Amino acid sequence: MPHYHFDLVDWKGVADQGVADRSNDIEAMDSADAMARRLLDARPDLRKRYCAILVTNDEGKEVFRLPLDIIH
Repeated sequence: MPHYHFDLVDWKGVADQGVADRSNDIEAMDSADAMARRLLDARPDLRKRYCAILVTNDEGKEVFRLPLDIIH
């Protein structure tokens, strides 16, 4: 099962949010969405700071980038 890395990124840097095994890219994207919603519940101030959840695979390639500003 592939490993995916989840990071909170902004225009300045990266905060590691962990690694998870997911069956495929779609499941990793769903996890990023759930993570973004939990982060915004806890830290609504992140919404206007150009933050995103960056999902990369084991090879370091970007799979998905979910801007927190678009979460409703």
